[in-house]
Amino acid sequence: MPLTTVRYAMITVNSLLLFLPLGVIAALLNWNSVLVSVFNFLAILPLSAIVSDASDTLSDYFGDLVGGLINATFGNAVELSTGILAVASGDTYFAQSVMIGSILSDILLIMGGCLISASYSKHILYFNMAQTGSLSSLMVVTAVGLILPSVLYATFTSVDLGDQVLSFSRGTSAVLLVLYAGYLYFQLGTHRHLFQQEPNSPLEDQSGNDENKEKPDLSKTVLTLVASGISIVICAHFFLASVPATSATTGISKTFIATILIPITSNCPEGVAVIAASFGGGDVNFAISVIVSSILQIGLFAIPFLVMLGWLIGVPMTLFFETFQTLVLFFAILVVNQVLKDAKYTYLHGSMLIGLYVILSLAFWVR
Repeated sequence: MPLTTVRYAMITVNSLLLFLPLGVIAALLNWNSVLVSVFNFLAILPLSAIVSDASDTLSDYFGDLVGGLINATFGNAVELSTGILAVASGDTYFAQSVMIGSILSDILLIMGGCLISASYSKHILYFNMAQTGSLSSLMVVTAVGLILPSVLYATFTSVDLGDQVLSFSRGTSAVLLVLYAGYLYFQLGTHRHLFQQEPNSPLEDQSGNDENKEKPDLSKTVLTLVASGISIVICAHFFLASVPATSATTGISKTFIATILIPITSNCPEGVAVIAASFGGGDVNFAISVIVSSILQIGLFAIPFLVMLGWLIGVPMTLFFETFQTLVLFFAILVVNQVLKDAKYTYLHGSMLIGLYVILSLAFWVR
């Protein structure tokens, strides 16, 4: 049943590719800004699914190490594309909001959905603590690295504090990138067994990784990945250009668009897959490792990368987030980390995570 549902959902998502040419035409012909935003926003959804599927295929083809690097680069293609374009245009706040929103979407909305899907008809289920313990610890370290600049800024008063925070952010970003390399080595090298999928799990059946499956056409997969990635950049460019006018017309704030709408669109394909994989007590440990790995890609790779990119092009991108964003990130990770450390869960835990995400969404809506 979950597999059929996923396939039906993916067919429905892929039908949204119709909006790709519509979005480009609407932008080039200067149609109403709302139409430009909606068309390009809807086009990003199937493109994100295609990029995710193609990167997973290449990951299986080239093996764990190269596959990990491919997933690091393309696993959050929408966030990276949007963040790069925002930083290049000098809108660092928008880039920060997208990154924070992606983390919140992963750890609250998608993880909550996984816990409900896995445990709704069960009594109490348990996590694999050898796996989730390591991931939750890395998640906390990531949060500390992202929150410290804001604490530094709020604690000290100095004329040159902005420059100090900028320097601190760049140094911290370098450390986080090194930590990400260590995480990849841990996951793909020394402790690979902790992250291996259970045999005959729903996610394995869903992805079709069986012995009888033919090897994919490498050139076709690469071409698909590159074409979809370029299309995402184009759609993101047109979308970002239309956001100010769309926000003014509809009354939807840029913060809500960046923190809630864009991450949901980007994470939707991955979310559908891992929630379906967890259905009825499925391989929820593997699903959670996928979610937390995505968080670490954002916190340890994407955000530090944007800071370094800003340094390279002369844009002062820092790890200094708005106070509200900092508090939201801190409490969300605190709640999720507590759930993981309890080592057991029911559907009520998932309901609480989703409820918290809805509350935060309302808070960003009214800001």
